[in-house]
Amino acid sequence: MVFQVAASASRRAATRVAQQQQKRSMGGGGPKPEWEGIDKVVRQYFPEDYQLAGAILGGYSGLIAVAMIRSKIKGAPPAEEPAAVSEAPAVPATGGVPSVESPEFEKFIESDAFMKMVESEEQLLQWAASAEK
Repeated sequence: MVFQVAASASRRAATRVAQQQQKRSMGGGGPKPEWEGIDKVVRQYFPEDYQLAGAILGGYSGLIAVAMIRSKIKGAPPAEEPAAVSEAPAVPATGGVPSVESPEFEKFIESDAFMKMVESEEQLLQWAASAEK
């Protein structure tokens, strides 16, 4: 019985406090702003913020659509001829390691010459010194 009395008293106190508190509204109401200059002209046609935002997004979408249609009509530019690529020597004079871009590099990695180079500290240092240049 004591618990029922305490519970009902706390409920009544909670509802009384809730009714007495001031209600707060976030940013609602207030006078309409006075627009000047270009804003005044634009706000004649789009008085609400969401209308102005929609007009701006629509404008940008229209510009993008016109640019895409124009590029489709204009067509792709003619393909340029690739410049002649001069072949670099596959095996440089220093170290005997072929370039990474050359097809011989894969063969070099799988060969015994690569294993000998890895095992020989002197050859590794010579190769590292030539790679730093």
